[in-house]
Amino acid sequence: MIALDTTVEDQQRRRLRNALREEVRARLRPPPRLTVSEWADKFRILSRENCAEPGPWRTSRVPYLRAIMDAFSHPTVERITVQKPSRVGYTEVLNNVVGFVIDQDPGPILTVQPTVEMAKDWSKNKLAPMLRDTPCLRDKVNDPRSRDSGNTIQEKQFPGGRIAVVGSNSPAGLAARPIRWLLFDEVDRFEASAGSEGDPIEIAEQRAVTFYNRKIALGSSPVLKGSSRIEKSLADSVRHYYLVPCPKCGELQRLIWKNAA
Repeated sequence: MIALDTTVEDQQRRRLRNALREEVRARLRPPPRLTVSEWADKFRILSRENCAEPGPWRTSRVPYLRAIMDAFSHPTVERITVQKPSRVGYTEVLNNVVGFVIDQDPGPILTVQPTVEMAKDWSKNKLAPMLRDTPCLRDKVNDPRSRDSGNTIQEKQFPGGRIAVVGSNSPAGLAARPIRWLLFDEVDRFEASAGSEGDPIEIAEQRAVTFYNRKIALGSSPVLKGSSRIEKSLADSVRHYYLVPCPKCGELQRLIWKNAA
């Protein structure tokens, strides 16, 4: 009887050790490697105040954005240029990249809008709702109402990184700390110079030079041909176009409007 009791106790201890071992392995196991579009499809929640269809993000609804998002996940891509029309989702691409970085690949982020006012508006009306409504992000950025939260309109901290939100007309905001993820929005509306410091894009890019795995993204609707920042950046890049099927034969082709230059 004594030997039997000891055997039962040993079995219970063994099962407990195995269960604890599996729990430790599960906690230490690295998360699955996702692309930005895969992360968005799995985790991103669109906020009610920012879209006509709130709820889970679906890249299938905007397939032309998939390659743009996944370029941020590609190990050999450093610079992404998006010349685009208005209202096609580029800002949501940047939101998805920010969410991906906070959740999957933490590091310092800098987002640059044309003005400080626009930067604050993006932070309050785009970034904050995403952090509130996307469960995997909700607990990674502190509540802005708590004391010493590290969460202000223009700077938010999260485990392994932080995000700063500045305007192109703010030289102090552009030239402060090292940045790995550098995200520019509507660059053709940037100030010609950040105060007396010079071109705001060049100033901000100097903050990323120490990161071998830096990502720099420029997006904008073009304004004036010949002096457009986005046009020049696109001309200096390896260009890719989204192909659409011909309605008659189905062959993939670049969409060019009739009589377009």
